[in-house]
Amino acid sequence: MLRRSRRRGRGDSVVRLTAVQLLLVGTGGAVGAVLRVIVSGLVPAGRLPWGTLLVNVAGSALMGWLMARLGEPDAGNARWHALLTVGLCGGFTTFSAFSWQLWEQARSARPELLLGHALLAVCSCFIATWLGWRLGRT
Repeated sequence: MLRRSRRRGRGDSVVRLTAVQLLLVGTGGAVGAVLRVIVSGLVPAGRLPWGTLLVNVAGSALMGWLMARLGEPDAGNARWHALLTVGLCGGFTTFSAFSWQLWEQARSARPELLLGHALLAVCSCFIATWLGWRLGRT
């Protein structure tokens, strides 16, 4: 969510953060994590993890609203992006960043990227969770 800069001669982009931006990400992340625990704890568990679903949907909606209000990250709003989108939404739910990236791919008129990214992320994370669980049980 923060501005990426390209190094000359390299295809990879890197995110350059100032110390203040890092502190804002940490502060927002701490607040978001506490809010996640509070909000998800308000919803009784059932057959589905409704509290987790609630924070994922709410965090995704908040991410979309913030990105629409703040616009693309630039020098004038980089601190707000650090605090609210990367920090708060990232701490509240990492699903919000994933949802925003899918939305960006949908807007780029490349549906094959959107579908591929969604399937790859969900399937690989599920498999990684299973693998981690298996490794942790041995």
